[in-house]
Amino acid sequence: MANEHPDDIVRLATAQNPMQAHIWEQALQAEGIRANVVGDYLDAGLGDVPGLQAEVWVHKDDLARATAILSEGQKQGESGEDR
Repeated sequence: MANEHPDDIVRLATAQNPMQAHIWEQALQAEGIRANVVGDYLDAGLGDVPGLQAEVWVHKDDLARATAILSEGQKQGESGEDR
C-alpha cells in the first residue's frame, strides 16, 4: 500500500480496541485483501481519549468486499458459528 496514491486508501472501520482491529486485519489478509491498522498505539501514549481508536484501512477497490467480509464475520460471531 505504501507505493499507492494516498487517496486510493480508505478507512474501512473503527475498532473498539487495537486487538479487534488486528483481528479484522488478519481476517481480511486471509481473504487476500491488503489491510493496515492505523492508530493502534495511540492509547499507549495518550491514554483512553475519545476519538482516538484503532482503524482498519484498505484500498478503495477492496472496500466493498472488505465490508462484506467483516459483516459476515460479525454475523457468524453473533450466532456463535465458526467459519
